[in-house]
Amino acid sequence: MRALSLIVGPLAVLALYFTVPLASSEMGAIERLLATAAALSVLAFALLRLRRTDTNLPLLVLSFVLVAATFSAVFFVVATNNPAEFDGIDTRVDALYFTLTTMTTTGYGDIVATGQLSRILVSAVFVFDLVFLGLFASELSRIVSRRQAGPADHP
Repeated sequence: MRALSLIVGPLAVLALYFTVPLASSEMGAIERLLATAAALSVLAFALLRLRRTDTNLPLLVLSFVLVAATFSAVFFVVATNNPAEFDGIDTRVDALYFTLTTMTTTGYGDIVATGQLSRILVSAVFVFDLVFLGLFASELSRIVSRRQAGPADHP
């Protein structure tokens, strides 16, 4: 069930990212409503399941995907409303790709933040990464310590 909680929540977040209307020309209203309701239901179920685990790792993974999808949506909206802010973001996939390459510090250079607003937003991604990496390393350290201590040493 732990593996399922690592998969279901992030998939629901990505479903929301690709279905929530960010531009007026996308999907019909009924399709958007149904897709959003379905994704929110799955996300709610995943969040309830995450509360019952003995580690924060699934919650950290879900948080990472949620923040990545949120930044991607913001980048997409900024790029579609002001094309001068980004060079290379034309679709949601472009925005998600740019966000993930930025968050993982890969940065191929094929998409570039060219405006002041886009550079501020990308800087926020950098700050999130620093905080997230610290939390992730701390949680992994806690998991390793608990496993090395054995089942009798923790409740």
